[in-house]
Amino acid sequence: MIQRRPWHGVEWSLFIVLTGSVLLGLLYALLHMNENEHGNIFLTILALLVSYGIPFLFWRPTYINTTMYPISVLLTGIPLQIYLSWMQEDAYLTINCPLMVIGFLTDRKNAWWAAPISLVAMPVAYFLVLHRDMDMGVSELFSIILNAVLFFAIGLSLQRVVTSNEKTEKLLAENQRQYYLIHEQNNALEQYANQIEQLTLLEERNRMARELHDTVGHTFTSVIMGMDAVSYLIEAAPDKAKEKLDVLRGVTRNGLEEVRRSIHQMVPKEGDMLLSQQLTRLANEFALHTGTQIRFTTVGEEFEIPKQTKLSLIRCLQESLTNAKRHGRATTVEIKLNYVDDGVGIRIEDDGVGAEQLKVGFGINAMQERIFALQGTLQVSSTVGQGTVVECFIPAKRLPSF
Repeated sequence: MIQRRPWHGVEWSLFIVLTGSVLLGLLYALLHMNENEHGNIFLTILALLVSYGIPFLFWRPTYINTTMYPISVLLTGIPLQIYLSWMQEDAYLTINCPLMVIGFLTDRKNAWWAAPISLVAMPVAYFLVLHRDMDMGVSELFSIILNAVLFFAIGLSLQRVVTSNEKTEKLLAENQRQYYLIHEQNNALEQYANQIEQLTLLEERNRMARELHDTVGHTFTSVIMGMDAVSYLIEAAPDKAKEKLDVLRGVTRNGLEEVRRSIHQMVPKEGDMLLSQQLTRLANEFALHTGTQIRFTTVGEEFEIPKQTKLSLIRCLQESLTNAKRHGRATTVEIKLNYVDDGVGIRIEDDGVGAEQLKVGFGINAMQERIFALQGTLQVSSTVGQGTVVECFIPAKRLPSF
């Protein structure tokens, strides 16, 4: 297996130790080879340099071959060690430092052959070649094997330290990357939260405007119409005028309560009543104070619907009645509340003056926004001389009863 990467600090340390051992071997050869009759100083120095240089071709900065380095060490180091031991007539273990490097480079892919050869095959071969000439026994064999295991284990331990440090550095880098990612996401969430807050405030402001427009507009239209009637009755029939004023006073109070409930985000106080009952009461009050003839019918089996749906239909009727009287000058209004399997609809038809082209104002826009928010539909049509028709439908299902 070939790796192309710079050396770690541990590998530079191993290189320094390995180079130092070779330099000591060269120094020993220069100082003591003349004393040995078998000595050939030139051949010894050449063998030392070859055993050092050839493995270095496969283990150097930016290039590491974990297969060829152990092979080159075994092919050059064992003959050198045998030669030096035979020449000095003593066990000469020059392969110790290369064994540390082999242990350092051993991984799962080459451990199955590098470890047995380095720790067993090499000492046994060394022993078999020299045991007769040097009178070696079994104890010396075990000593050589133990020596090889020791240096191999040192290299393997250094490898585990480097691997552990690399994993720690990768984990630290990943944690740092995750931290920056979480920090960026947190900033994005903060921006999103600020946007949602602004949108919520805007939506609530619009909701309050719609609620106040529908409630106040409907109440004041009723009161103004009633006061117009009182102005005619105050001289002709003072008692009726006084009675009418009492009724208008009650309507005004109710309107004020409606405004207060809107400000406090409350539904009408009749929230527990059926929708048909609330719409009937609303229509009757409007008819009483404006002199408008209103016919109200309910089609289908009535069932309980969500409060928001109920409130939207109430506001739709309020705005339609107000427009019918204020703009259309209608005298008759027909209201039909229709319950079907998949929702509730209301149809308001008046006999006002109508219009060729409807001018969509705040009231109709408020109705559209309120109904569209509930996935409903709104249709407004008008014909000159034939009045206006408002049709509203909101999907709804029967609420489970408990």
